[in-house]
Amino acid sequence: MVGNIPNFTKIDILRCFLKFGKNIGRQEIAKELGLGEGTTRTILGILKSKKFLDSTKKGHFLSRKGSEMLSQICESVSLPKIVAYDGVYPEFKKAAVLVRNVVNLKEAYKLRDVAVKNSAEGVLILKFKGRLYVPDFDHKQDYKELEKHFELKDNDVLLVAFSNDKRTAENGVLAVAIELNDTLKKFTNDV
Repeated sequence: MVGNIPNFTKIDILRCFLKFGKNIGRQEIAKELGLGEGTTRTILGILKSKKFLDSTKKGHFLSRKGSEMLSQICESVSLPKIVAYDGVYPEFKKAAVLVRNVVNLKEAYKLRDVAVKNSAEGVLILKFKGRLYVPDFDHKQDYKELEKHFELKDNDVLLVAFSNDKRTAENGVLAVAIELNDTLKKFTNDV
């Protein structure tokens, strides 16, 4: 007999873990993740079994290992933000992540494919050098609306994934961020 097939991914586990950057209850996490409470309980169990979380009767909280990992992640990657930006595909929800100091940016089409494989419609990849711009593309567009959401430094990459719903936009943008950041890659390999 086959058990239930999980309806979450490693990226959902990462999204859940990143929610512990603030105090948050299980019901609120489930709502923010766009997942059911049972699925969220399973994800919390995985994070606890990997020693990223501890729990008491009052709920789950970051363990020492979890706090250290979250600090490492936040040094090089911003937490995902839902942003309003009508410059591209105004009909979609957009999630953005800032990845710090990206030296070797992979080909845009490969990164876009990663977002699409994770159910996003696509991803906008912007590099910062005095201003946001699309690498290897001469078209100038104003991204000041996006710049105000982040503290950008030269060589930072801003990723903006778009989709019909928040969950797939966040999953898409985090999937691309994982490709650009070793700390995120290590975390998702560990869970």
